[in-house]
Amino acid sequence: MEWARETVRDGTIGVNRICALTGISKATFYACRDPKERFSEKYANIKKQVGTIVKKNPCYGVKRVKAALYQDKDITIGRDALGKLLKLWELSLPRKIKKRRPTLAQKILEGLSDRVNLLVRSKITEPFHAITSDISDILYQRGRSKAYLCIHKDVFGQMVYGYTLGTTKESSLVRRSLKQALKKIRSLIGTIRKEVIIHQDQGSQYTSYGYIEDVLAVATISYSTKGTPTDNPGQESFFGRFKDEWEDELLELETFDKLERFIQTKIHYYNAKRLHTRIGNQTPLKFTKEFLKKRGKWFSKPRD
Repeated sequence: MEWARETVRDGTIGVNRICALTGISKATFYACRDPKERFSEKYANIKKQVGTIVKKNPCYGVKRVKAALYQDKDITIGRDALGKLLKLWELSLPRKIKKRRPTLAQKILEGLSDRVNLLVRSKITEPFHAITSDISDILYQRGRSKAYLCIHKDVFGQMVYGYTLGTTKESSLVRRSLKQALKKIRSLIGTIRKEVIIHQDQGSQYTSYGYIEDVLAVATISYSTKGTPTDNPGQESFFGRFKDEWEDELLELETFDKLERFIQTKIHYYNAKRLHTRIGNQTPLKFTKEFLKKRGKWFSKPRD
């Protein structure tokens, strides 16, 4: 039967003739057709339109071809069905995604392996000794929109020194958060000691030259071992609790501006009003101020 179908498909001989030669009925011939062939014929009327869209937009994937069919041709088709047709008609062009080359900083970090994690090898016993940072996505507008929140938080005192909210995960997001954090620390203690550890994962934002330069200008840099989020548990805990506590309210926010204002109020709540068991059921702000009162002015003068 497969030979008969191939012969008809190639145009060598017609259906009537092949049925006569093989001794099968036309009904049997059509009933025994390959399911893929039947599926293709079902949508044969849109093949030309699909081909035109793919030819004009070779970088399009299934979703965008589907959208173009509806917008330009007023044709509605399911995504799975369209994907299957693109393969059957050999119209689906594989889009090559260039693998990003590692930067020099990333190559160095890879070579150092777990030695890049200074935080795990340090005993943190007071505020202003170690700061961790991370980025997490924040869903709003009933899950239809996404933003990214970056924070820089004290490991021991739990205080969020800096944070930024953005629509993309670029290095500028983490650099702005760091800048805000450094400004806040200076306002509290007048300077930043060089032995302060600033710790984060090895994401491209944190291994960018700009961010590394910003950190090394004032402090010591540390990284989680690649692929081990447990190297930064404080951040995992912060974002986990933040989303658990405010998920419903976040989803109801309709605009990015409203989200920004909401985040601002909740970071203030976290620092100034929320009690933390790790610091004796105090707020991070109160705990930090009490620490400074006890220790006095033990920091060096601000750098020029």
